[in-house]
Amino acid sequence: MKRIMTIVALMCAVAFQANAQNEVVEKALKDAEEKVRLADKNPKNGKMQLRAAEALLNDELGDKKDLDRALTYAERAQKIAEKQTVLKDTLLGLTYYHLTMIYLGKKDWEKTFNYGEKAMDALEKELGRHNPLTNGTKLIFGGIMMGAQPVRAFPYIQEAFYDNAFTPENERIENMDEANILQELALEFLIEDYTKRFRYALPMITYEGKKQLLVQTDDWNMERPLVGWMASRLLDTDEESEKTKGDDIILCDDSLKFTVIPYEERKKFEFVFNFRQKLKTPRKLDFNENEARIWFLNPDYYKNLLTAYREFKKEKK
Repeated sequence: MKRIMTIVALMCAVAFQANAQNEVVEKALKDAEEKVRLADKNPKNGKMQLRAAEALLNDELGDKKDLDRALTYAERAQKIAEKQTVLKDTLLGLTYYHLTMIYLGKKDWEKTFNYGEKAMDALEKELGRHNPLTNGTKLIFGGIMMGAQPVRAFPYIQEAFYDNAFTPENERIENMDEANILQELALEFLIEDYTKRFRYALPMITYEGKKQLLVQTDDWNMERPLVGWMASRLLDTDEESEKTKGDDIILCDDSLKFTVIPYEERKKFEFVFNFRQKLKTPRKLDFNENEARIWFLNPDYYKNLLTAYREFKKEKK
């Protein structure tokens, strides 16, 4: 009997919750239609167009959100905002913000990212770089982008943390550090993206007048992750740098012939990279042909080189 009463009580609770939810939805729908009516009545009022779009996107609507109708009013607000000669009232920034959310709902990723960037740029111009809404938008939209386009997203997330740290204390986002997991996650996505990009690449240098691939430095080799190509012992502590004896430097030419530069003679090896930009030709950087480059290899060639390197290391021991 007690079990039956409990079930009945639960059923009543679910029914009550459903009724309460229906009331919330009905209220949100009524509010949306009122804002739509005002927007239609005042087609040149950008704020009213934006409010209508915002109301149609209200989370309280649940599955009754209307992305298509919201897009109509957001685009009306966009046309009005983009005609402004002076940015004011955050109309442009917030319009782009809502367009971002509309296209996110529609799963149109390129438009989501494009409007997200426009929103961040507009809010920065309207409110300033150190405004909490500007920084919060960079943080959120950077988070939206990072899984698909980490190279594009990471600077926004990093900038949000950096700018917030240099904002006057009475204006900054107070608990930004609690979002630092997003910063770390974005960094992981970025590292993964760059690691894939440089997966079959190696530094190309000129040694004794001949182009050769660098396959091993004193603390890196082609079997290890990215860090260490250019900056020796970058991840070492000071104590480790002083105590650890490094490996020999190993180069490889296009015939898979290896050249060993003993650790003790590493000063003979120069790994130099410089470039210049001239004011007269800003679109073309000037490089020294004999200095280092990153060379992208065919995957099969890279695998053959890796096999040859491993065999060479075994024989060397």
